[in-house]
Amino acid sequence: MAVVNVVPELLSVYSADRVKEAAVSWAEQNSAWLKKVLDQHSSFLTESEVDKYQAAYDGELEAIENRDKSRGDDINHKLQVDMAQLIIDTVVDYMTGKPITWTIEPGEDEQGQKQVADEYRKEILELLRTENAQRVLAEQLRQGSIACYSGVICWVDEDGNIDYDEFPVQELIPVYDSRGKLRLVIRKYLVIDETEENPTERTKLEVYDSRYVTYLLQDEEGQNFQLDPNEEVTGNPVKHHAGRIPVSIFKNGTPAKYEERKKRAGTSDLKVVFSLLENLAGAMSDKANTVDRLLDQFLLFKNVTTTEEEVVKMRKARAIVLKNKESDASFLAPGQEDGAVENHLNRLENKIHLTTNTPKINELSGATATEIKMKYAGLDIKAGKKENYFSQAIKEFIAVLTDLLNARRILEKNPEADIYAILKGEEQTSVQLYDPDWLQFTINRNLPQNFLEIAQIVSTLSGTVPDSYLYELLWFIEDPVAALEEMKKQKEEASKRSAAAGLTALGFGGEFGSTGAEDKNNDEEGGGGSEEA
Repeated sequence: MAVVNVVPELLSVYSADRVKEAAVSWAEQNSAWLKKVLDQHSSFLTESEVDKYQAAYDGELEAIENRDKSRGDDINHKLQVDMAQLIIDTVVDYMTGKPITWTIEPGEDEQGQKQVADEYRKEILELLRTENAQRVLAEQLRQGSIACYSGVICWVDEDGNIDYDEFPVQELIPVYDSRGKLRLVIRKYLVIDETEENPTERTKLEVYDSRYVTYLLQDEEGQNFQLDPNEEVTGNPVKHHAGRIPVSIFKNGTPAKYEERKKRAGTSDLKVVFSLLENLAGAMSDKANTVDRLLDQFLLFKNVTTTEEEVVKMRKARAIVLKNKESDASFLAPGQEDGAVENHLNRLENKIHLTTNTPKINELSGATATEIKMKYAGLDIKAGKKENYFSQAIKEFIAVLTDLLNARRILEKNPEADIYAILKGEEQTSVQLYDPDWLQFTINRNLPQNFLEIAQIVSTLSGTVPDSYLYELLWFIEDPVAALEEMKKQKEEASKRSAAAGLTALGFGGEFGSTGAEDKNNDEEGGGGSEEA
């Protein structure tokens, strides 16, 4: 994540026949600027403690891993807690545990728009109604909740297929100007060029602007960047076929503190509760140490002169040798009263749940629908805050996919067309383009439901509330618009059957139920009928 005051002229301003030459000089002139952006991103990762929160989610609290022995003996348990996963996964499952409902609403049918919308529905839903789409969006929400933000990159592969995936924040660097506008996105990762005489690990960059993807490679000295020679076969820079930067960024809220807010990076869900997680894991580890010591009681000798070696032998042999009548030996057990410790552990756990608005699942057993909603109220507020930002990221994702679909339609009709000018509205085309605003979506909360209650609500409100809204409440309907069209056809067929049955009841069925016009049509279709003698 980087916010810069000055952004150099981007390669997107150059046409395809000039961009290669411009890219060479761009890399030479802006190597220092790129290095500054990379350093700023590294500073952000350190200051925001991203690695610490990600390790906590993986069950690797550093304070527990590095804790010293509380005594001089060998007992030193290092118990980790899974509360960080519970905090993150609960809200992620609540928002993405059920598939997102996608609906195509083209609006008024003008100049065959409905037919184009049907084509759009088929193509876009093939990209969205997959396990991969659900995984990517869930991971974007999960990683953003842990590490302040997350991003999804879309591309067209060598076979012409549209693909996308979520990438780690350590690799993905959005670059904003001082007004908060996203100007470009840099993906940073390490590569080893095996073709070199002495292969070394070097930094590679993928620079995404609104027109091209440019591949840059760090030179052998590690000081400057140059066009990656290994990408010559791709053309480098490469058109990515989207009329915008082909990246969707999810920011996990906006912090109130100005020093954090101006970074435009969101905040981690684990930040406010991290000290509680460390305290809980530490207290549990200390309690485990105490339990072990209860099983290892002290051996007390009275009026006995002995050596450490003899004591160790007696403990191992589980036998005590006394040398005179005045001598005595006994075991001392530490006190087992630990009510204060248990209360502290329970208080920590309850505080973690309250601070993060994470409901306790074990309290939902036997709860009514109203009670469940009340217990999920805090989580619902938390999800509502996230949904504003997550919905924006989904809209960006849809817009990029729609651009890629439109680019494919344009190139199928005219391979020489300037797809960027068309997608940005600078040029006209005879190809009817898809509109990303046609695609509406609903993020379905994964709240335990009383399905009979929902069905009764839908039945009660039928005729009062538009059917499209009611169908969205029904969990088993993926496309409410398509379901409404199918239901309309069923009603029309049922109406025809009812009308035919009514005519039959009045004596107009059978041979009296047909009209002259119908007979004429039947004769024309059948090529004429035969006359009976």
